Amino acid sequence: MTTNDDLSVEAILEALEAAHAGEEPAVVAGLRERKKHRARQRISNVATALFLSEGFDKVTVARIAALSEVSEQTVFNYFPTKESMFFDRSDSNIEALADAVRHRGPKPLGDVVLDTLFGGIPLDRWAGQDEAHSLRLFRRFCEVAESSPTLRAAPYVEFERFTATVGAALAERIGRDPDDPEVELAAIVIAGLARVWALATYTQVQRVSSLAALERAVRADVIRAARLAAPTLDAFDNLDSRP
Repeated sequence: MTTNDDLSVEAILEALEAAHAGEEPAVVAGLRERKKHRARQRISNVATALFLSEGFDKVTVARIAALSEVSEQTVFNYFPTKESMFFDRSDSNIEALADAVRHRGPKPLGDVVLDTLFGGIPLDRWAGQDEAHSLRLFRRFCEVAESSPTLRAAPYVEFERFTATVGAALAERIGRDPDDPEVELAAIVIAGLARVWALATYTQVQRVSSLAALERAVRADVIRAARLAAPTLDAFDNLDSRP
């Protein structure tokens, strides 16, 4: 457990709530839905603050519920597992990628995937906050993710859901079945790029001195990997005209 004042539960929660202030999606319409969105974000912020301060495995759902001032059942209504609270952007990132490849117009598939991945960490939400503190939070997030066996296994558990969701979007795009082997391979390649993006973030955040440098370093690593993925994604683009 860290003893740094700026990594206390209170300090982290304050930073998270400031970062997410006013971030309500435009698609959230109606008072009831807005309240649900805010409740979910509050639980996510509380859980993340506890995880980063005390470690993922030490924090219980009961503690998260108590600090969020809701019942444990309410927590599970929004998040089926503790891991989903830690990786709380996973679902939205997968859906964003699926939507991007489904509705990409004439833009090459590889370009669409890269553009979507590079938007995965909206660094501008940290504008106006102490940059050194923001970097410490990023580093701590990565340290916790890599120190917990449960969290290290989570990406592999999510792999099938990722490829199924993105694969369905790819199949819809070209009028194929989701279990078409060419569709499956393209989805796996895209999942591989998403994993490279995550691992590059974990690695580079320990080396950089600014958020801008983090963005540049991660982008460079993903682009290098994308060069190897390009032949498969380019070939998929050419499937559009096949029967």
